[in-house]
Amino acid sequence: MLILLHLQSNFNIKNLVESFLFLVTSIVGFITLFLMIRSYGSNPFCNFYLILIIGIISFRFFVHGSYSVGLQSVLRPDAGLSSILYLIIVPCAYLYYKNLILQKKRHNIKDLRHLIFVLCLYFINSNVLIRESLLFHFGMWTNFFLITSYILFYLILTFKLLKSKIWFRKSMSINNEHFNLIKSWTLFFYLVNLLCGFMVIVSVYNESFNGSVLSGKTMAIFSLTFWLISFFKILISPEILFGLPTLNQTLSKFHSSTLENMEALVNDMNWSIDTGNIRNTQDKVLQENIKENIAIYVEEVNRLSTAELIFRNPKASQSEIALSIGVPKSHIVFLFKYHSSLSFSEFRMNSRVQDAIKLIEGGFLNTETLESLAHTTGFASYNPFFSAFKRITEYAPQEYVKVKKDLQTFTRDDKVHSLKL
Repeated sequence: MLILLHLQSNFNIKNLVESFLFLVTSIVGFITLFLMIRSYGSNPFCNFYLILIIGIISFRFFVHGSYSVGLQSVLRPDAGLSSILYLIIVPCAYLYYKNLILQKKRHNIKDLRHLIFVLCLYFINSNVLIRESLLFHFGMWTNFFLITSYILFYLILTFKLLKSKIWFRKSMSINNEHFNLIKSWTLFFYLVNLLCGFMVIVSVYNESFNGSVLSGKTMAIFSLTFWLISFFKILISPEILFGLPTLNQTLSKFHSSTLENMEALVNDMNWSIDTGNIRNTQDKVLQENIKENIAIYVEEVNRLSTAELIFRNPKASQSEIALSIGVPKSHIVFLFKYHSSLSFSEFRMNSRVQDAIKLIEGGFLNTETLESLAHTTGFASYNPFFSAFKRITEYAPQEYVKVKKDLQTFTRDDKVHSLKL
């Protein structure tokens, strides 16, 4: 009798500890969720599906933990039909990666088709006639087969997406630092998805084997550990929590001297502080949100143009610039609309011509042709390169090369003459 009481006491302590861990993890999850929502608009690592995933996980852990430790009695962590709905996390993870790669803020109505399986599974489990039909000839093993197939399908689909778009890509039209951050984050988060997916499969297997009610919580303590690590990973990685430019630029370079840097950048190429008269209401709201970051954006655009040579990519656009910096496209559109004397297309053309001039001065044409120079600097063909070059330098490319050679010859002869004297 004493042994049974002792075992029961140990069992109760174990359940209490697990419930406390569920509660703590949910609180950490809600804190993470709150901080990510604050930087939702400017954080390329965060989109609607990540918010939904963290929200669902935190809510489920909170219900489980708070009920078991007696903090509430309204929301019960019941097994069965309600647990099936949590499977919405599976397609949400895939859609998160998809939107992370494409950087789309608008949601496609077609994405709702990914919820069809969960709704169908919920329906067939709630319908007595279906559960007594041939479909459930093997009892709960039918659910195990369906859920396992569903989870494995999305894990494989996500792996193929990340493999082709990020993990094994040799180049992307974003700077290396941003690219490495996305690669390491997706590797980490996919591993968490993989482990949690297998924990759910094992849980459903155990429940099917024992004939217990479907819940997916048998191995929940392991999933809890993986999610707790994920939340802390986000919290200690400000570039993921707030977005890349907020950390690497604002906190390090522009912490106390943003205005000084702004003044220095006024004379840099075509940039200006004065936005002029903004009549558009949305632009006025956006101005208030990003006015302190304009210096950062100017610095980053100049760096991408001169150091990263982003315009060598023929498809370089304002979307690519925004993705590289880690901000919404609307910020870059606003920058060129109100803080630049050049339109984006003019700025891109100017940058490509300046790049071509540097290559010419570096001896590029000693071994390559003008057509090759045009393609190297991002022009689609020689004709637009010719027009742009003459428009900016007032020389045709051939004339510029000739003038450059004549100038070098004159300078060299002048030096020789001076030495003779």
